[in-house]
Amino acid sequence: MFSRLQAAIPILTEEIHIDGWVKKIFPWKTNSGHLADTPPDNRECYRLDMQNLPPLDATLVSQGGAIFDLKVLNLSASGLSCRIPKVEPVFRDQVFTLVFALPLEEPVLIKTEAYLISSNPTESGNSEVLHLQFSGNLDSRQRDLIHGFIVKKQFDMIKQLRRGGCIGTDC
Repeated sequence: MFSRLQAAIPILTEEIHIDGWVKKIFPWKTNSGHLADTPPDNRECYRLDMQNLPPLDATLVSQGGAIFDLKVLNLSASGLSCRIPKVEPVFRDQVFTLVFALPLEEPVLIKTEAYLISSNPTESGNSEVLHLQFSGNLDSRQRDLIHGFIVKKQFDMIKQLRRGGCIGTDC
C-alpha cells in the first residue's frame, strides 16, 4: 500500500519546481501577482466621527430633484454617512449629487456624485442614516484634501485629549 501512495506523490527534485507542485495540490486560483503590483490605498481606511465636531455644511440632491440638508455623521476619503429626514424613499445603488464644504484654512467646496450603499431608519423613525460612497469622478486632489482634513482633525483631537481637554460636545 505504501509503495502505491509513494509512487503517486511527486518527489521534489531540481526538475520539479515547488510552484508547479503546489498548484497541482491546490488547484484554486490565487492572485499573488496582483498584490505586489499595486499598493493598497490606505486613505479610505481613515474615518472621522463628526458627531462631536462642528457640523459640515452638506447638501444632497436626489435624482428626483429633492434637496436635503445633511447632518454628516462620519467622513472618509471614500464616502460618508449622514442623517436625512425620511421624506422620499431611497434605494440601493441610487445616485445622488453631493456638495459639501471642507472647513480648511481656505474652505474648499467639493461636489461629486455618490452612490447609496445602504440606509437604516433611526430609532425615532422620522429620519434615515444613509451610507454613501463617492463615485469615481472625485479626483485624487479632492480625495487628498478630504484625507488631509480627516488626519488633521484626528491629530487635533489627540493633542486636545493629551492636554486634558475635552472634545466638542463632550465638554
